[in-house]
Amino acid sequence: MSKILVTGSAKGLGKAIYEALEKENHEVIGYDRNYGQDVVEPTLACEKLDVLINCAGINLIDWLENFTDEAWDQVINVNAKGIFKMVQAYLPMLKESKGTVLNIVSNASHMPMTCSLAYNASKGAAHIMTLQLARELTKKYGITVFGIAPNKLKNTGMSAAIDDQVVATRGWTKEYAQEYQLQGLLCGEETPPEKVAEFIAFLLQSKDHHKHLTGCILPYGA
Repeated sequence: MSKILVTGSAKGLGKAIYEALEKENHEVIGYDRNYGQDVVEPTLACEKLDVLINCAGINLIDWLENFTDEAWDQVINVNAKGIFKMVQAYLPMLKESKGTVLNIVSNASHMPMTCSLAYNASKGAAHIMTLQLARELTKKYGITVFGIAPNKLKNTGMSAAIDDQVVATRGWTKEYAQEYQLQGLLCGEETPPEKVAEFIAFLLQSKDHHKHLTGCILPYGA
């Protein structure tokens, strides 16, 4: 079994991934700001590592003319710079294990949401960073780098915050906002984070399950 670190592991998709991997008997390390850990200023939570999952993310919604520098920096730092800093910090361990980096991107990287300029930009950055890191790390060190890009997830803190921010920003009712967002999902429903986590746990059962995905971003939900 592998030693796996999951950022953003205290809630939402990160927590679901953590729990799914534990069920597979991996040694899973939680890493979250709720535990006093910062992806932008990484601390080493272990001495060996096989898989780094960059799942920590935030979204702040507002119209362009109202968006502040502070909000922009906060979103970009966590969602994009955090990937750079975490991979850089844990690179020596990943080189030793010829391990794996999995970045949780978003369908917002190619289907931008209104009033989410910083989030869209950060996820676009996460997308191209994943492709670039694969080119740099796979042939040189044997490290697999790939991404999963979920659509809107069900019953997560981020989804709830987005719903509240959309209502406040656009002046919609919560019911109309929910109906509007569901219309854009082909399945007609939000994706349960547990299903994404189960898929990730399958891919991480062994290197053979995912090594040929290096340099790929897999959409989960359209």
